Amino acid sequence: MTRIETKRPIMILAGLAAPLAMAAQDAAPAVAGSGPAMETNYLLLGVAVLQVIIILALSSIMRNLGGNGSAWARRMAVKRAAAGAAVLAFVAWPAEASAAVPGTMFLVTTATLFWMLISANLILFVVLLAQLNVLRGMVRTLSGREEEELALAKEAEEPSFADTILHKLTQAVDVEHEEDVLMHHEYDGIRELNNVLPPWWLWLFYGTIIWGVVYLVNVHILGVMPLQAEEYEQEMAQAKEDVAAYLAQFSNLVDESNVTVATDEATLASGESIYKQFCVACHGANGEGGVGPNMTDAYWIHGGGIKNVFKTIKYGVPQKGMISWQSQLKPSEMQAVASYILTLQGTDPPNQKEPQGEIWKEEAAPAEEAPVEEEAPVTADSTAVAVVQ
Repeated sequence: MTRIETKRPIMILAGLAAPLAMAAQDAAPAVAGSGPAMETNYLLLGVAVLQVIIILALSSIMRNLGGNGSAWARRMAVKRAAAGAAVLAFVAWPAEASAAVPGTMFLVTTATLFWMLISANLILFVVLLAQLNVLRGMVRTLSGREEEELALAKEAEEPSFADTILHKLTQAVDVEHEEDVLMHHEYDGIRELNNVLPPWWLWLFYGTIIWGVVYLVNVHILGVMPLQAEEYEQEMAQAKEDVAAYLAQFSNLVDESNVTVATDEATLASGESIYKQFCVACHGANGEGGVGPNMTDAYWIHGGGIKNVFKTIKYGVPQKGMISWQSQLKPSEMQAVASYILTLQGTDPPNQKEPQGEIWKEEAAPAEEAPVEEEAPVTADSTAVAVVQ
């Protein structure tokens, strides 16, 4: 049976009735007899009496419909308590008003009576609404209409969006309708359902066929797409370019402490070009020397080897007219020209300048470190090649 809890609205109205009446009295004139006419109060009183009669009649009907009426009796006890609280509030309010004005006797005016009757009618009206709602639920339950409406609502309930999508993807048959697709044979107690192939599987299968036709036409007929071997070669060439671009980021990290001799043709060709552009004026076209020392013999003024030559090019020798090139050449370019200068040794060009400095000999590495020293130039040379390229 449908139940509406009426305790809370009644208690709220009962608690608000007295303050409402007190506010009405404060707003009313102090002269006795002012405010609404007594006819209005009589009308409100008649409405209240009518509501009480209807409430009692509805209580009797619900008691007959609900058997012993114990549940409704408990509700009526709550309503009586609420009504008692409202009456106490109305009774306490005149005493409070008299205490607020010492030496005067409280006089109930027509305005005060008007608001008291308004409050009482409101409380009775809420009780009447609650009774009607409960009575409506009892009638629906006894007549069976509530169960019928719930069943119809369940049948009319539309499937959710997810259920709709799942059904379209699988076309699965409900358990209630499996008899419609049951095949008439049995193996070891197992019976087979004649379900259709899932649409998602069919779409995937048809998609592979369509893609196969597209691939055949574009690759083997029109030649728009490359073959796998051609695609592999293209990717490998792109990978080499990417590696070279990555190593080029470290070209400026070369200095006199980690520079190594570059032996590849591209780097030496780049060093020769730089030498002819900047170094020929002082050291000769073939390194035979001029204003500067001879580059083809075994004598070195500031030390031989790639690190010393790189250092001399980078910082220069200002007291002897050799300028610093670090502001004009990149570290990779200084490495290239230094490596090229080292290739000039022993070429024995004509018109060589007399030897200057001392004979330079590379210091032998310790025996235990020899393998490391042999492998290090290979890695450095590879890096240098990538940088110059």
